[in-house]
Amino acid sequence: MALPGHRDAGSCRMVVASLTIPVAPRRGMNAPSTPVDRLLITAVVDRLIFGDPDTFDAEDARTLLDALPRKRVPWIEVGAKGQVSGSSAQGFAAGVGNVKVEDKQARKFDVSTSSDAYTRAGQWKLLRYDRRRGTHVEIEQVMADPMDEGRGARLVYRHDGTPVRMDIRVVRNFRLLFSMLILQLPGWRPWKRPA
Repeated sequence: MALPGHRDAGSCRMVVASLTIPVAPRRGMNAPSTPVDRLLITAVVDRLIFGDPDTFDAEDARTLLDALPRKRVPWIEVGAKGQVSGSSAQGFAAGVGNVKVEDKQARKFDVSTSSDAYTRAGQWKLLRYDRRRGTHVEIEQVMADPMDEGRGARLVYRHDGTPVRMDIRVVRNFRLLFSMLILQLPGWRPWKRPA
């Protein structure tokens, strides 16, 4: 008698079965219950950034806050960005002599403790973090260097979701004790008010 998924191979018997168990996603801060509308987020951020130079629409800011998922954000963000020069190898080749092969292409790296907390939408990376004093949404262009002035913005909200202001990123340079070493620290400067 032959059973479905059952094959008789002489003295050896093999049963093939498959079992599919649906697994529900974890409900928590890292698993949003609804999908993120990235087109809506991109359109709203474009209006907020590229709209009026002195004001922004408060309703657009509320829409952005509602559209962004709540994710876990580390208490402090630590990151490093840089590049390492290419590698090289040298040796001796018969009939040629000393040979050196160099890889002139530099390898870039970017490491951050909060890389999972960002929401990517179009050309923007958005980081929403809720604090005791209110909510902040940092907006940064994906391809921008964090040390470029004017390439990032931050929306500041009250606890009830009312937008207070929009800040623009500035970079402050500090020279350390008559040395060649210059420390660059990004900061924020007030930019726009809600209309």
